Amino acid sequence: MEIAPQYRFDTFAAGESSRLAFAACNEVAENGESHGNPLVLIGGTGLGKTHLLHSTANALHSKKSGLKIICATALEFYEEYKKNAQQVKENPSPMEEMAAKFRGADVLILDDLQNIERKFESQHELLQIFNLLLLAGKPIIVASQVPISSIESLDESLRSRLTGGLSIQISVPTFADRLAILQKKFDMIGLKVNEGVLQFLAEKTNGSTVHDLEGIRNTIGFKVKQINKNADLEMASEVLEEHFSNTHRSLSMEAIVKNVAAYYGISVEILKQKGRGSKESVLTRQVAMYFMRKELNKSFEHIGKYFNRDHSTALYACKLVENKMKKEMPFNLEVKRMKKNLYE
Repeated sequence: MEIAPQYRFDTFAAGESSRLAFAACNEVAENGESHGNPLVLIGGTGLGKTHLLHSTANALHSKKSGLKIICATALEFYEEYKKNAQQVKENPSPMEEMAAKFRGADVLILDDLQNIERKFESQHELLQIFNLLLLAGKPIIVASQVPISSIESLDESLRSRLTGGLSIQISVPTFADRLAILQKKFDMIGLKVNEGVLQFLAEKTNGSTVHDLEGIRNTIGFKVKQINKNADLEMASEVLEEHFSNTHRSLSMEAIVKNVAAYYGISVEILKQKGRGSKESVLTRQVAMYFMRKELNKSFEHIGKYFNRDHSTALYACKLVENKMKKEMPFNLEVKRMKKNLYE
């Protein structure tokens, strides 16, 4: 994966939800290390993890152009390993060259760890790379959409290495975060938007990701240019309606799963995998099942089939969530907050 030059720290709108992650990556860029190695960023899709990874790489390059920085996704690492493993008889061995490249890195950045393949050989090689780099004091930054404990395909030795560093959660932007992000995004394209419109957009995008906010910014910027008119509340309302049309007009099973999974920081793929899974993934699946039953009136058989399970699992999940809401007020409020997000 090439380092994207457009991702820089000065174009990242850090808010309360991403403040610690931003500070930790800045620390690596400034000092070549963080308070924990490896540094692991956890957060759902569209929350800025990749932006921070590439910003760190770009900042390091600007300070010292000769640094060997490797930036890849977990899937890219596996594909390269698989390709080279099939050519081991060549001389020099492509596998040896790959190992030397990764083990000789000054900085290793690995994105989308949740997609790591359940292959012992490739994970063993990655563990050896981690061990050598950590012993040499070389920074490793990893990003995942789900907590390390929830990645069922991850080897236990690798899991141990990753949980021994510094893990930071990036959450969905708060109102203040969304306001700051929108302001920064509009400033980046040189578009002045009055405070009232910004407040309206920030208020109506509760539960949205940074990617959502960028898309809204882009649409408003395009409309302003085309009709030569300043952005007003009417335009902002139209853009929001267009942007969220799928979830506004027709709540679907897919929309429920995506929203609940993002709230808990669990990937949709994990929720559909066979097997019980982690404690976090089980609760996420149960809440999604509950919403499918209550909001869409889907049959328990239909819900169970969606998650590769039987009807009794869906029935149990809905009863469990209902009882938990009655007994635990924080959880009750959490579910109500998620329900509100489904329709915004």
